[in-house]
Amino acid sequence: MSHHAGVDAQSGSAEGSVKSYVIGFVLSIIITIAAFILVGKQLLSNEALFVVISILAVVQLYIQLVFFLHLNTSSEGRWNLMAFIFSLIVVLILVFGSIWIMYNLNYNMVH
Repeated sequence: MSHHAGVDAQSGSAEGSVKSYVIGFVLSIIITIAAFILVGKQLLSNEALFVVISILAVVQLYIQLVFFLHLNTSSEGRWNLMAFIFSLIVVLILVFGSIWIMYNLNYNMVH
């Protein structure tokens, strides 16, 4: 079993270095603290706060996916990326399908 560029040759799974984990951890902490301060100190209007927190959430998701789950477009990470996209599609179908069903049930019960 040989290791090359942080990838297990036998299983194809990517391994992160300590440096990449520390960078991801520090970035995640910074974004979390920034969001906490923005909400706690009420530094922005409600609309601006919603937009900024949403952007910070997307950035946080990206950091988690890249630094901890090692999802990338390299040949080693492509299968992980496809599995993640499939899982995301299934979750979106379940969430939006459930909301649609509940809305229709509520509409039909009221009218």
